[in-house]
Amino acid sequence: MLGLFFASQDYLLALEPVPFSLALRWAMPRWYLWGLLAPLIGATDGWIGRGRSIALRLALHLPLGIAWTMLAVTIRLFLRPLIGTDWPRSIAYYYLERVYWDLLIYAVIAGVAIARDYAAQARGHEQESHRLQLEAVELQRHLTEARLHSLRSQLQPHFLFNALNTMSALTETDPKMARRLMEQLGQLLRTSLRHAATPLVTLAEELTFLDDYVAIESARFDGRIGVSVRAGDDTLDALVPSFLLQPLVENAIRHGVGPRLSGGSITVSAARQGTRLLLRVSDDGLGLAPDWGARQADGVGLRNTAARLEQIYPGDHRFRITPDASGGVEVAIDLPWQLARADTAAGG
Repeated sequence: MLGLFFASQDYLLALEPVPFSLALRWAMPRWYLWGLLAPLIGATDGWIGRGRSIALRLALHLPLGIAWTMLAVTIRLFLRPLIGTDWPRSIAYYYLERVYWDLLIYAVIAGVAIARDYAAQARGHEQESHRLQLEAVELQRHLTEARLHSLRSQLQPHFLFNALNTMSALTETDPKMARRLMEQLGQLLRTSLRHAATPLVTLAEELTFLDDYVAIESARFDGRIGVSVRAGDDTLDALVPSFLLQPLVENAIRHGVGPRLSGGSITVSAARQGTRLLLRVSDDGLGLAPDWGARQADGVGLRNTAARLEQIYPGDHRFRITPDASGGVEVAIDLPWQLARADTAAGG
């Protein structure tokens, strides 16, 4: 295309009329030759530009440009007899007439080679950055899963040891009750095995697990402790972290209503508020100790619950422990509203 373009210029500007075929013989050798040299120039640029600054890269192209240009002009000089063109009267004039223009051609080819190389490097950096981002996300996911598994593994033995201690204490004094507790513990463990495979379960499944736990604790305290659940039907399909409510109720029993001879009551409630799920666990027990602020980090259940919520809902949840109006303690949890089934979510 360049050869045809400049051949038309020679044809139109010739001092005497010339055939277009002759104009082509004047113009085409230059552009065919530079077309053949362009890949070699690009390869040379890739070799000299590897690991060098742009300033040094351009500086190296100056002597290379002169060398490639002299080579191109010399080749065309020796091609003249082959294409039926006369040998020039002055070799010096021949070179001076062509070197400056051909240097510009070399500069354009080298500039395109440099631009393509930098574009390829930019694409490579972008792809590498994207790959590293994907690896970082995957690593963070595995780390989060490992942390959640670690936190759950701390909660489950914590409850299991308490239940076994209860049955051990009743083995001699009330064997019948101990056997019944073993059966209920077996049911509880089967449910916990199903829960352990997933970080999120429906609120209905979590309440079923809580019912099994409460049955064991109620038998342990001989009816002195009552646990009531208030959850609307519209909340039962909501997703919550597995093993979320049991350690909170256990904490309320151990530190709130359990130490009192008269026992007490615990209320678990769940309600939807727009795009949020509100959970409450409140008791009418002893309330917060005066030094509770300094000791709260010591509680395994509360500490692990707070840590798991932060892992699952980073920056998108609330976990508060406050004195209850009845004199006990209220634990309030505010979570994003998530449904177990996509079709339910669409319907909601």
